Amino acid sequence: MFEESNSTLTPMGSSAPILQDIKSRVAQVQSVIYVFIGLFLIMSAIAWWQGDTKWLIDGLVVVAFFIGLLKLLNSDTWNIVAGMTLWTVIIFASSKAFYYDGLYDTSLLLYPCVLIFASLLGGKTMIIPLSCYMLISFYFFAYAISIDLVEPKVITDYSSWAKATDMAIVLSVYGMGIILISGYIKALISRLTEQGMRYDVIKENAEKRILFDDLTQLPNAEKCKLDLIELFSDTPKDSYMLGFITLHMNNFSWINSTLGHKFGDEVLNNLAERFVKLQDEHTFVYRTSGIEFTFVKRVPDYAALQDFCHQAIRVGILPLSISEYNFELSCALGVSVAPFDGNTFTELNRKASFAVYKAREEEPNSYHFYESDMEESINRRLNMNHELKTAIEEEQFELYYQPKVDLATNQFVGAEALIRWRKGDTIISPAEFIPVAEESGLIIEIGRWALETACAECAKWQNNGLKGMTVAVNLSPVQFKRGNLPNHVFRALQKAGLDPSLLELEITESLFIEDTQHIEQQIFLMVERGVYFAIDDFGTGYSNLNYLSKFNASTLKIDMSFVRDMVGNLQLQHIVNAIIKMSHLMELENVAEGVEDEATAAILKAQGCVYGQGYYWSKPLPAKEFIKLAQAQIKRS
Repeated sequence: MFEESNSTLTPMGSSAPILQDIKSRVAQVQSVIYVFIGLFLIMSAIAWWQGDTKWLIDGLVVVAFFIGLLKLLNSDTWNIVAGMTLWTVIIFASSKAFYYDGLYDTSLLLYPCVLIFASLLGGKTMIIPLSCYMLISFYFFAYAISIDLVEPKVITDYSSWAKATDMAIVLSVYGMGIILISGYIKALISRLTEQGMRYDVIKENAEKRILFDDLTQLPNAEKCKLDLIELFSDTPKDSYMLGFITLHMNNFSWINSTLGHKFGDEVLNNLAERFVKLQDEHTFVYRTSGIEFTFVKRVPDYAALQDFCHQAIRVGILPLSISEYNFELSCALGVSVAPFDGNTFTELNRKASFAVYKAREEEPNSYHFYESDMEESINRRLNMNHELKTAIEEEQFELYYQPKVDLATNQFVGAEALIRWRKGDTIISPAEFIPVAEESGLIIEIGRWALETACAECAKWQNNGLKGMTVAVNLSPVQFKRGNLPNHVFRALQKAGLDPSLLELEITESLFIEDTQHIEQQIFLMVERGVYFAIDDFGTGYSNLNYLSKFNASTLKIDMSFVRDMVGNLQLQHIVNAIIKMSHLMELENVAEGVEDEATAAILKAQGCVYGQGYYWSKPLPAKEFIKLAQAQIKRS
């Protein structure tokens, strides 16, 4: 089934019209033989009715001869068989006329029929010799009558030579007419054939556009649908497993946006050439969307399917070298299996897409089989995405504030703004909705709101006896991608009337693997205006010291995973001590997150840590409660 479909990728060869014409000729010769078999069977039946045994036998012998010719008929012998058929008929007719009425015998009526068939089957090459034979036979019969070799039963005063001449003239005119008419017919047939061929080419090209990808020439999703229908209808369902494997190129969008679509097209063509090499009698490849290829793999068990997934990943991530660029690709595979996960393209493709999504979440260059809970998880994300839009419109978000404390004086010097989503009576954790917001792009709008709200709140603190109290706001890498983050920050500061030095923006180490030059420019603009930057969760990501210098960071926030269990764990104490010493050498301030008891605070203070943040002082509080706590702390001091 699939092997035949692949042949449609190449245009029809120049030999195709010739082959079609030969097939047509064979069919024509076959039809003519059937006509004569029918005629001679009728003649034999008449001879049997009249008791003419001789002609009965002769007729049946001719019929047997024609049946033998049918057995010999093929694309190589059609012209020989056609000539033998027509010559057999004309010789039979002339011999019958010789033994009976000569020029007046009805068997000579076969002559015009033979000429008609000759014009259809062989043209002039058959008509001329047959016509010559017929003309000669007329004058031979006239001579035979004149010497009494043939005794006609028709008594007339009309000369046999004149009769022969008349018949010769009529046959000649008839033959010329047949030649002219057959020429017109052939020209008409030729035009119709050309039109048919053009139609076939147009149809073939249309099918290619519908069923094959224009860029890579691989079969597309529509072709995959048709192939699956045929595959399921032709093969017993209990004799095999069918893997439907979707391969998603993870970093292709980046290639397209940075190097251009023309370069992206070259990458896709290179990938298509690689994947075609994986095809065999049980493996078929399609390009089903812009950055996705699909494999349909017939396998005996799951182990064979897993082996193929590993092979496809290895082929997909091989380094590519195009023009002066050398880079590595990243991919994720999702697998659904028929008949367990469905037996239609729609079902298998949908479930393989869910599996791709899961594989992309877990790690690059991995594969995942479809599981029912994936669909539930993704549907929850889709529903949450819709609910996030509603939350933005209905202002369901709130900012909570957790104090930042000077370990030397135990004074509040600032606070970190932490977003909360109040949905009815439930507060949803940022860990649950922030990834969804980042993926959907809604984090841009949510982040803008958080910036403006935090700046406005910090400005209130200055007017409520909390002079110099800073606010820290977390940023998402997604907010940097659009390139207009500085404008949002400056607008928020201006709108709130807040000094830029009182705003600290926190970025995570995951930002370091993005477009560093683009991010560095934006950070530089904001630092130049007096905004401070802190590296959040330091030590858990890439910890590239070169990036710290590039991004003008002023503060390192030591991740709570190191701080929370420091007491009694010398290894963690050494790690934290190393980070603190490094920050001092780089002239960076440091903040320890996750401080939950006095002992931890004491160790950090002894190691030279400047600031702390955690439940030891306060959990995150709503804005009003935070102000009250901060004011009370000032009074106590």
